Amino acid sequence: NCGLDAGGRGAVNLLARVVRRVAGERLRCMLQSSFSNSDPAPGASVRVPLTGVDAYFLAVEEMMERAGQGRHVGLSVVELGEGLDVARLEDAARRFSRSHPLLHARLGARWPLGVPYWLAEPPFDAEAVPVFLHSEGTDLQELCEGLLADARESVFELHVVPRQGGHWLVARWFHLLFDGRGAELALEEIARLAQNPEEPAALRASWGIPFPPPEGLAARWRHPQAFIDRHYEMKPFDFESLGGSMARGGRPRFRVVCFGGEESLEIRRRTERFTGGIFHLPFFFAAASRAHAAVFRARGREPASYYSPAPVQARKRWMRHPIFQNQVTVLFFKLLAEETRDFETALASLQGQFERSVRAGVEHSFATMLWWLRRLPTPLLRRFLLADTGGGLTSFFQSHTGEFMSETAEFCGAAICNGWHIPSVSQPPGSGVFFNDHKGRLTATISWREGSLEDAEVELMVESLRRDLTGC
Repeated sequence: NCGLDAGGRGAVNLLARVVRRVAGERLRCMLQSSFSNSDPAPGASVRVPLTGVDAYFLAVEEMMERAGQGRHVGLSVVELGEGLDVARLEDAARRFSRSHPLLHARLGARWPLGVPYWLAEPPFDAEAVPVFLHSEGTDLQELCEGLLADARESVFELHVVPRQGGHWLVARWFHLLFDGRGAELALEEIARLAQNPEEPAALRASWGIPFPPPEGLAARWRHPQAFIDRHYEMKPFDFESLGGSMARGGRPRFRVVCFGGEESLEIRRRTERFTGGIFHLPFFFAAASRAHAAVFRARGREPASYYSPAPVQARKRWMRHPIFQNQVTVLFFKLLAEETRDFETALASLQGQFERSVRAGVEHSFATMLWWLRRLPTPLLRRFLLADTGGGLTSFFQSHTGEFMSETAEFCGAAICNGWHIPSVSQPPGSGVFFNDHKGRLTATISWREGSLEDAEVELMVESLRRDLTGC
């Protein structure tokens, strides 16, 4: 059992003992949530429990705010052709604002070991999703970096920027309330409302707990074991991140790499050849890992391993809902330094880990673990997460959100030409690589905190990604 050292194992076992002691009949009744995801009644307040990943991000955001990094914000950038009808957009945004209580929610107070929740109290006004119009000549890069660094409280807002041949639409969203797919669904719902100008605003419930825990307290207690076994197997203490383990300030930065049609076609062929065209996660994870390893080697040092989570989406592609909350769970991967020196070696290791994890049900097991962990007070959860990984949190962040706005071809009268996400990242780890597709074209976004990467190192990451993804 080559798991965590005594300190790491002790932290996990201590948490288990704490939960076991309080999980008596009285607490069991309190933990059975009475929250409902049925459409709210007019005039009624709405209480919605945080998902486990929401609670995780709440702890990360607290770490970010304490270090002067601001809020955990993401952007979704949509490249639009000609014909955007701003008046239709503004009207649809107002009806969207009035229809979704969580746009107006705040975190509610909770009793000790209670589930954190969103509380939304009427009236739900039409101004929750503001639309900002920018002048021609606005620099998109500067605007986006400013929006990522801005600490204002609006949870979802839209920015319209003229460009040659059309417009840019930039959606800014709080990661506590949206994941990347959720932000796309919000934009798709606004586009749908714009196509139906006579449809009145109507209260909607668009939230839920992804990968719900099994029935029965005993089953819920046993269910995290598959994740705990995987956690001990990885022993996530011998890794480093490019930004180091110290939480500190630094402006959010990013670089977007849009691959051309021919490049994207070759990437698709290569992905299918290596993965059989089924599960692409290990392919892109291997490329992101090697991009980070290339920077470490250029710095003249190499950590013993690279350790990182990868989100697993709970929504099906044809589902319009739920829009809100982080509807994901997580699989964890670890690559030894020598495995990152060759793309195929890294990919083979990750594919093996992926298959074993899915076979053991680790993604569902981890969701149940978070279902328990979200009951910890946020400062305690933050300290537990950092202590459990030796203070480093993870080597980097990575995700592939799939086809961008796959259900929508037009937005308020303008054709959608391309789109991608720009997540901000915390420090630690200080960097991440995020992928998505649109109409067969791949986009990669490298995000980092100022001080974690130099410009030359970003170029090195771009070169590594291109080489591994295209094989050239």
